[in-house]
Amino acid sequence: MRMSRLNYGWLVTTSRRVVITVLLAGLGLTICLPTLADAIDLRRKFYLTTTAVDGAGALNACASKFHMASLYEIFDTSNLKYDTNRGQTAADSGAGPPSGVNGWIRTGFSSNTTGGPGQANCSAWTSASGTDTGALVRLREEWDQGAGLISPWKAEESDQVFTCELLHPVWCVQY
Repeated sequence: MRMSRLNYGWLVTTSRRVVITVLLAGLGLTICLPTLADAIDLRRKFYLTTTAVDGAGALNACASKFHMASLYEIFDTSNLKYDTNRGQTAADSGAGPPSGVNGWIRTGFSSNTTGGPGQANCSAWTSASGTDTGALVRLREEWDQGAGLISPWKAEESDQVFTCELLHPVWCVQY
C-alpha cells in the first residue's frame, strides 16, 4: 500500500513539472515569435535605391546579393518584402515601398535606345547618352484613376522622354 502512494506522489510531481515546462515554453515562443517569423521569412526582398544613377550605371546600382529588377520580377509586390534598410522610404510608407517615385527598371525587351514603356532600355543599360531612352516605373500614387495595364505600377508615358543621361534610382530585387 505504501508503495502505491509513493508512485502516485511521484506521478503528480512529474505531471506538474511537465505542465509548468510546457507553459513556460509556450510563453517563450509567444514572446519570441515576431523575431522567429522574421528569421524564417522566405519572401524575396526588393527595394528602390537611395542613390540615383544614369542609364549606364543602373546594372551596378544594387547592393550585394541583389540585381536590377525586371518589372516582371517585382510586379506582384504582395509576394515580396520591401527592404526598408536599403531602400527609399516615405513619411507614410510604413514597411512598404514609397509611391510616386520613378526608378529605372529592366524591360525584358531586346537592346533598344528608343521606344515607349516596356521597350526603351538605354541599350540594355550600357548607355548614358542624352539621345537614348530608358524605362522608368513607379508605384501608383493616384488611387482614383482606376486600374491600369500594369497596375499597381505606372510607367512613364511614351510622350515623355527619359533620356539615359538623367539620374534616377533603380529598382532592385534579391537573387
